[in-house]
Amino acid sequence: MVKRLIFLTGSKYKVNTDLLQLQNSDGYSVVSMIEISMEEAVQLCREGEKLLPEEKKAIVNERLKMLVSYAKKHSAYFRKLYSDIDENNFSLEDLPPVTKSELMKCYEDWVTDPDITYDGVIEYVNTPIETRSSYLGKYSALMTSGTSGNPMPMVRDSYHNIIHGTLIQTRFLKNVDEHILDPKYNKLATIIFTDPSVSSYSSFLKVKALNPDYSDNMLAISLQEGSESIIKKLNDFQPDLLTAYPSTIGPLISAAEEGRLSIHLKAIGFSAEVLSPETRCRAEAAFNCPVLNNYCSTEGGEAAMACKLGNLHINDDWVIIEPIDKDGNPVKDGEWSEGIYVTDLTNYVQPVIRYYMNDSVKITRTCGCGMNLPIMEINGRVLEEIQVEGKRLSGLVILHSLHEVKDLYTYQVAHVSEGCFELRAEFANGADKEKILNDFSRELNEYLLNNGCREVTVKLSSEPPRHNAKGGKIKEFVKGF
Repeated sequence: MVKRLIFLTGSKYKVNTDLLQLQNSDGYSVVSMIEISMEEAVQLCREGEKLLPEEKKAIVNERLKMLVSYAKKHSAYFRKLYSDIDENNFSLEDLPPVTKSELMKCYEDWVTDPDITYDGVIEYVNTPIETRSSYLGKYSALMTSGTSGNPMPMVRDSYHNIIHGTLIQTRFLKNVDEHILDPKYNKLATIIFTDPSVSSYSSFLKVKALNPDYSDNMLAISLQEGSESIIKKLNDFQPDLLTAYPSTIGPLISAAEEGRLSIHLKAIGFSAEVLSPETRCRAEAAFNCPVLNNYCSTEGGEAAMACKLGNLHINDDWVIIEPIDKDGNPVKDGEWSEGIYVTDLTNYVQPVIRYYMNDSVKITRTCGCGMNLPIMEINGRVLEEIQVEGKRLSGLVILHSLHEVKDLYTYQVAHVSEGCFELRAEFANGADKEKILNDFSRELNEYLLNNGCREVTVKLSSEPPRHNAKGGKIKEFVKGF
């Protein structure tokens, strides 16, 4: 039996691709692949930017219906979870949310291909990149960074990879050289956590392995190196494109302003952490080039990308973002959430449907760039609770106190003892560090006093924020060290 996947283009439906059916041992029909050409993907992504709300709602509902139907038939986990769901008559809110810990407990019931195993994926991602072919001869596989617990193996097929790759091509790189990511034409440098099991570095190594004649045009620098070593390597390499975590760029901006870093970039790209407006403006001025920014995850893919005005637009024709409060209820546009549910409409191998992530976001709907895609502001990861005098208080106060501070590139607050907090930070040149420290100390203590606690001491550390060993990101709030 052959089904067809329906897409909406403009105001009418159009058949684009077949779902090829097989039979598995349980008697359920199995889609062996969803074929889509790069040309079709480009057309869909470009049209998706312009769809009117009702048109987009129709296409998203159709894609969701197809994904849920497939997940219910071919994933033992979703078959049980959706046992009461009428796949022909449901809304997104009818679907139970899922969490990382729940999915990890039953990994091999979650995936839709019975040949995929947890141990098999782990063995694959730990194989040297230069000796790898595709996983099981047809998939890509990678790991989450593990900054919030154990790393999660993620498997993707060509349909997912083509769609998300096309989103990068048509939206992320819209205003720059179309060959900016190709080492045949440009020199690419990245400041990254150099662990091959981490998705970002794994992707870098794959591109390098696929371009052996141009591997000298690609440079990965460990973010654990000192700033002076990074500056020297960049000066020697002279990249056309530099990608980095926002938390690593402060010293490089200062070095460029002082003339110690002299590189001539076509673009600079950020991801993985929140890019503040202050850092974005300083980077754009210091390097005199477009600033690229996206919001992505190993689980959900390329969820949002910045336009030429710097606003992050959700790719909501392919990735659904639901802002929620602490009880899982929807949050209105213009209000900050406590977390989000993420649904990736392209992943049929390892379905990600209403997957909880503890990112605090705010969604608005208008932008002057012309794209009909909603805007998402990000506060970043919701922080761990502060425990003072036996009371458990929200760590979100740290984020609000420091997130928009002028001349503060990145920061980390450590609760080093019961009555002492430590601020680790990267500052811009000429920053009034004492004022920043005093302002933060005042706001933190006001918050503690309002919650019936005594004042605490806040010290300025002589060391910069510490990167997490799993993935290299910086956690804004840490306890006990």
